Amino acid sequence: MKGYELVKQIREEKGHHPERMFIKWWRNEEDFIDFDLVSRFLDTLKESSKIDGFELIGQDEMWRTVQARCKGRVTKEQREGDWVLRWTPPEGKEVEEKQREYLYTPESLLKILDQETNYNYVD
Repeated sequence: MKGYELVKQIREEKGHHPERMFIKWWRNEEDFIDFDLVSRFLDTLKESSKIDGFELIGQDEMWRTVQARCKGRVTKEQREGDWVLRWTPPEGKEVEEKQREYLYTPESLLKILDQETNYNYVD
């Protein structure tokens, strides 16, 4: 899929499922899967961009993806009425941020997943 066709399909699916704020997408010739916010993905998509498939997912599914990748090193807890993520990076891993606690937001889930995978998630 390229450009206009891709945007049309994403917007159509998003219209049917507005709660799905993440896009999980891939290219067949490359061995990776990428995740982003649907809005940011559409903002940065170029007409020449080509992807082979995508799935829109909600915050709960992204949370399960992060949990599975972190293998027990991330927790979600409620504190003073807000949900908070506590993340411990893998031992010996250099991370961009020294922060270990994040508000439970879509952006935080992506930030943790990106740091865990060095921006290269392989399923």
